[in-house]
Amino acid sequence: MSTLRLQGDSAFPPPPHDAVAQFGERSAPRRRRVLVVDDERLIVDTVVQILNIHGYDAFGAYSANDAMKLAESFLPDFLLSDVMMPGTNGIELAVAVQEMLPEVRVLLFSGQAGTSQLIENRNLPFALEAKPIHPDKLIKTLENLGRRR
Repeated sequence: MSTLRLQGDSAFPPPPHDAVAQFGERSAPRRRRVLVVDDERLIVDTVVQILNIHGYDAFGAYSANDAMKLAESFLPDFLLSDVMMPGTNGIELAVAVQEMLPEVRVLLFSGQAGTSQLIENRNLPFALEAKPIHPDKLIKTLENLGRRR
């Protein structure tokens, strides 16, 4: 997979091309974009590959700070983020991304017990799944989130 480097050691796939500009107005509809964020590189890289295989345009970031930079240019339809990360956590990231992109749908995942309480206490409209998540369940959850709006 080719990558685009930003500050730090985070790596991202190259930005997508504008399909309408490249192929004209009669091209296929734009694939849904997913920004995947986790401080564990293997998880990000694996989930990005799974989503790309299933028809999404998925891009990864290894920190919340890099995810915010990428979200500004990538304009994801979905944010898929781990909750517990060094620095800015996934909940704070999701709130910030939704402020910037109000239509983004958020799916958080966590291997920590009690994470759902953090979301419920703040009355946030985010979906939460346990980590690890099976690829079939991930795809189904994203499809369901896509139907909600």
